[in-house]
Amino acid sequence: MPRKQAPQQSYAPPLPQSHTLVQLGAPQGSNNFLCKDALGGERLVEISKSLKRMKGLIVMRGDYAIIKLFPTAPEENVRLVGEIVYILEKGDVKEWKRAGQWPPSFSADGLRSQLTEEKQAALETSEGEETDQSDDGRQSE
Repeated sequence: MPRKQAPQQSYAPPLPQSHTLVQLGAPQGSNNFLCKDALGGERLVEISKSLKRMKGLIVMRGDYAIIKLFPTAPEENVRLVGEIVYILEKGDVKEWKRAGQWPPSFSADGLRSQLTEEKQAALETSEGEETDQSDDGRQSE
């Protein structure tokens, strides 16, 4: 008789209040990762025990994951704030985008539009400075 499998928890949008969608950053040793949330805040999280047991799981920098935050008091100075409970695969990312719940800061288009807006702002300020300089150099008769 086959072994009974534990039911898989769904991590489709929307997430519970204690869960957050993040992008994993640099590994910090001993199954800890620095991650960035949709608002740009960085947190240190660890891989959960259930994920550690999975033989074929490879966690890499740049992967998207769902973390469960530990309940902490605001006055506590805790460095480790949560655990990684699920690593999103390409199909999961597509599902989030289809549902309209994917944060724009995580999408490549969102990053590109943010960079182009910054470039346009820089060009406008540099053009404004050039016109100010050319106006100063003219002599009126």
